[in-house]
Amino acid sequence: MRSQPDDVVAVQLLAILNDADAPEGDQLDAAMDLEDHSGAWFEQEIFKILRREQFESVLAQHCAESLAGIWAREGRIDQGFFPELHGPALREVLGILGDRAPHLIPAGTGED
Repeated sequence: MRSQPDDVVAVQLLAILNDADAPEGDQLDAAMDLEDHSGAWFEQEIFKILRREQFESVLAQHCAESLAGIWAREGRIDQGFFPELHGPALREVLGILGDRAPHLIPAGTGED
């Protein structure tokens, strides 16, 4: 298991996203701020949130947008997780990657 990152802000953002009692607005703001952070452990935590939200909710869409921003900035995608994406989360990822790093979109990728 990978260790938790030293990025205290990233840990705080994830704590907000995983707090069932956090106000929705705070969670959406936290999801939008995810893009400014990175790391393998961090991405795994985003994947968990997307799965929990079944790739459908507004929160999932914001998380997916940030995840795509991370991937575009780092010039890579997670080949193992990408095929799981579907619905609104996939559309968000494809939109961001299409604008910022279209070369990262796997061939044959389409919406559900």
